[in-house]
Amino acid sequence: MIFALYQLSMAKFISPCSLFSISALAVVFFLQLHWPLPSVEATTSHKRPIPTLTVYNALIIQGPNSTKGFNAVQCGGPAVPLPNMFGNIYCFDMPLLKAQDLNSELYGTVQGSWVASKITGGTIVVSETFIFPNQTSLGYVGTFSGLGIENIGQQTSKPITGGTGDFELVTGIAITTPLGPATIDANGNTFLWFKYEFKFGCQCPSSCLSP
Repeated sequence: MIFALYQLSMAKFISPCSLFSISALAVVFFLQLHWPLPSVEATTSHKRPIPTLTVYNALIIQGPNSTKGFNAVQCGGPAVPLPNMFGNIYCFDMPLLKAQDLNSELYGTVQGSWVASKITGGTIVVSETFIFPNQTSLGYVGTFSGLGIENIGQQTSKPITGGTGDFELVTGIAITTPLGPATIDANGNTFLWFKYEFKFGCQCPSSCLSP
């Protein structure tokens, strides 16, 4: 009886706000028990390693009098032309193909620029993004970028600096191999073939270990 009277007297000092706070805490506690918040580990996508991918690229540089058929143009450079094209900047938007054939399956495009960065010639700095916007037989959709030096006419590699979509968090190297000498097409453009090989590392520390 005394305990009941004590509880009744204490109830007079509990405000409606206090009762609401206690009820809210009880609801939060209930939700945490039955619907726990996802942890970082639970939401991390574990992807299998991407195999080496091979694509082909047709580089077609605009000729002096050409008005069509090209995918690379000079978009900057010194006011007075310098020996070995030093300082010249070219912008490009080139196809990425399944085979060394302009009629083969189109995987995507590579967009970017290069600058002739060596006074004595023979070296360019390339910044490029590889774009695979649609599902193709390649099997991947997304983008990734490469940045580095290329030696003209030689096989060179540059680091892959990250990506999106299926290539999210990707690392690796992009190996560029020239295929044969340059030719001049019917429009007066300089035409060259290249092969790209993309060798990827793990996309996150645990992805290569996940089943």
